[in-house]
Amino acid sequence: MTDHMAHEGVDFGFMPSLEEERTTIRRVLTHLEPKTKDDVRMVAAALKTHGPKFEDIFLEWATRYGRYKAKGLWERTKADPDAMDEVIERQLAAECRKKRFEALPVYALETLPSLRWCIKGVFPSVGLVAIYGPSGSGKSFLAIALAASIAEGSPFFGHITRPASVLYVGLEGEGGYRGRVAAWQRISGRGMSGGLALVLQPFCLTDPQDVADLAAICPVGCVIIIDTLNRAAPDMDENSSRDMGAIIEGAKKLQRLITGLVVLVAHTGKDSSKGLRGHSSLFAALDAAVLVSREGDVRSWKVDKAKDGKDGETHRFVLQVVEVGTDEDGDVITSCVVVPDTSQPTTYEKPLTTNQKLGLQSFHEAASEHGGIDEQGNFLGLHLSNWRPAFYRLSSADSDTAKKKAFERARKDLIERGRLAVKDNVYRLAGDGSALAEQCIAEVLKATRDKTTRQRQFGDMSPATPSLLGDDSDNTPSGVSHVPGDTTNNLSATRAPMWAAKPER
Repeated sequence: MTDHMAHEGVDFGFMPSLEEERTTIRRVLTHLEPKTKDDVRMVAAALKTHGPKFEDIFLEWATRYGRYKAKGLWERTKADPDAMDEVIERQLAAECRKKRFEALPVYALETLPSLRWCIKGVFPSVGLVAIYGPSGSGKSFLAIALAASIAEGSPFFGHITRPASVLYVGLEGEGGYRGRVAAWQRISGRGMSGGLALVLQPFCLTDPQDVADLAAICPVGCVIIIDTLNRAAPDMDENSSRDMGAIIEGAKKLQRLITGLVVLVAHTGKDSSKGLRGHSSLFAALDAAVLVSREGDVRSWKVDKAKDGKDGETHRFVLQVVEVGTDEDGDVITSCVVVPDTSQPTTYEKPLTTNQKLGLQSFHEAASEHGGIDEQGNFLGLHLSNWRPAFYRLSSADSDTAKKKAFERARKDLIERGRLAVKDNVYRLAGDGSALAEQCIAEVLKATRDKTTRQRQFGDMSPATPSLLGDDSDNTPSGVSHVPGDTTNNLSATRAPMWAAKPER
């Protein structure tokens, strides 16, 4: 994986730049005071571990102590990478002794930020959660689908997601992840987001060094998915309260270090009706949990615990088998991908309003005429500039102003309800059944493209079909969609990795 990434030039932002390091050092020092000679000396010892590159920052910080005295300490002090920890612990302890608790009046609650969702109604943006189920239920495939949705900010089974960088720690069946990613990309008709990266090396939640090292490569606020908890806690007795306490503490420490979300993929016990395997303290420590079930060929997942959401909501899915290549003997290699099961309603959904129905109808009509497809015939989306006129044409409103307001209302409503997804003014269907619907649209577009190609081959010089995406068509080759403002002419191209733009801590 590493060689491939280097070859492709992908940078996940695992190594911070010098400027990022300097910013981090400055932020740390703002929480420390140059109170005593010992404190100043130990900070110098810690920063000298990295050579002279932080000397100016050190002298700037130590101005209150005395710049010339600090300069002398810097020159005389030997490097010590652990010295900073002692200063931080001592000053933090002193601060805590001053004011450990703070009474918050009731009216002040209004100023606190409201809960932020990673997957609305399912997982919060910050906390410790779990996806669990019996072996063979499809929980790892569901976790891959969940990771892909979060990384690109696309709806997950109709639930709105907040885009975030995702690190998938794959500890079981490491060789199968290549096929799972390939299967997802083949069914989705696009590459996975650059915001998703994988770690396939061994990792232990109860090893403080492993936890610290993993957190060190993660952007602040990211999502870490650990698959599975059993492999991340080797030699630990999950039924022991002491061992489970150590596991929980390791997971919570990891969550605190990234100030984001940690997702544990775990098993149920021998009796799946009794819930999550292991000591009951784990389930109690979770902020949310998703239970994956299987009865014959019927698979489903539901929100089994949600501290600040609604639990009990169930979604059915199937594992669709996808051919992803051949092996050295020429035998077909297959993998699976999670696809919502639309054979029967999974949850009650409030009916669409008349205006929302008009929005979907106009989208389908415009997409079947002006939507984009790639050379393989996969649907790429519909540009806003081609959708809007179709809505106006079908709308019964009596003025352009009224039509504009109705269109904007329908557009926003359909996104909020998870029926459409948008990126760079290009819209796609979302939610249950969207893949099949987009495939039907693609077939119509492909037939139109093939007809145009045949006409040109036989000398018919009639005007070509309109630009697939956007009104400003140029000399785009047949079969290649054009997106206004996108010089790549390819919606499936991977976007700039979120991991490359590492947020400041």
